[in-house]
Amino acid sequence: MPYRAHRRRITRRSFVGGSVVAATVAALPRGGVFAAGSDTIRFGVVGCGGRGTGAALQAAAADRGVVISAIGGLFSDEVAASAERLTAALGHRFDCPAGRRFAGFDAGSAVIHADIDAVILATPPHLRPGHVAAAVAAGRHIYCETPAAVDSAGVSGILASSAEAASRGLSIVSGLRWRRDRATASTIARIHAGDLGRVLGATAIAQAAPPSQRSPHPGWSTHETRLRNWISEEQFSGGAYVEHHVHAIDRALWSLGDERPVMAVALQTTAPLPAPVATPRSPTVRLLFSDGRWIDVGIDRRSGVETGCSATVRGTSGTADLVEHTIAGRTVGVPIRPEDPLANAAAALVGSLRGGERIDDLSILCRSTATATLVRTAARTPHPVRWIDLGIPEPILQPSRPVQWDVG
Repeated sequence: MPYRAHRRRITRRSFVGGSVVAATVAALPRGGVFAAGSDTIRFGVVGCGGRGTGAALQAAAADRGVVISAIGGLFSDEVAASAERLTAALGHRFDCPAGRRFAGFDAGSAVIHADIDAVILATPPHLRPGHVAAAVAAGRHIYCETPAAVDSAGVSGILASSAEAASRGLSIVSGLRWRRDRATASTIARIHAGDLGRVLGATAIAQAAPPSQRSPHPGWSTHETRLRNWISEEQFSGGAYVEHHVHAIDRALWSLGDERPVMAVALQTTAPLPAPVATPRSPTVRLLFSDGRWIDVGIDRRSGVETGCSATVRGTSGTADLVEHTIAGRTVGVPIRPEDPLANAAAALVGSLRGGERIDDLSILCRSTATATLVRTAARTPHPVRWIDLGIPEPILQPSRPVQWDVG
């Protein structure tokens, strides 16, 4: 696991949603609630598209004691397709009869309140705040896909669940992919160790083709068609800055020490990547920090562009490339073997339950999502945008204590 965030010992009683006295904690086996694969870990899946089903398979691959016990999504055909895929891949470890397969807008609540220990939240992100709150209230450990929400109100809502999650000892692992990519973790560790000298700023700029669209079906309403194509609908996805670019924004924030910027302002230039078509591009937005550092953020997502990205960190001693994993021209952080960071994330949640150490990605996920909404807002106005303009109190975006990284 490339990093460890805020951790707390998980106990059997906290696992099912309560606090416990110190004497009870001391009596528990050191191996955690599910030591040495001796117990089944029951997962539920909320959101039966490719990412939710994929995360379920990754959790099951991490530990043979993992079973998928409940699934649910907005549309019955997607639930059925997910069940078919999981049955084929997992056999008896897909222990999910028809009575625990749910469809419709209440499917998330039904899965969360089924007999499960942990839940994968992978619906369109406009539903995420409600699902996180319900999962925490029900005492479920959480794998939460990105982004955390589509707007500042949603971020604030999720952060309101943070204290309860901590008091219950619940692990929350996010789908921020670069956080569990070992090569990225190693490169950023070298930056934090001073290999670039004093860090001045970073870039998080990309261009990509738009997401694919599902053609309308004769039986679908206009609203259902929009929901099935949610990635293209800002109301449901948060738009390109929030849904697609949150990973790059998070990586840049991480490279600068996970501090929050104080404001964002649109620049007069556009993303400095070549494009084979001559149509207007989204503006580059500069995030400004209280000490003068900066992050330039931009994304151009439209037909005809050549996919590319710029993920760099500039310091007084040179430049680091977070894609090529070089610092001042020297290659660092190349993994011994290829790996899937999202599989690492699923394994991290399972590992926390086996090992008894709490993982809490919530502040990181919410800070990066909130910063993406700040960038999105700034891209649409010539005026600087501050947190107060979004209705987010600045202190809640700060970590409660420094995050420690393990890149080994």
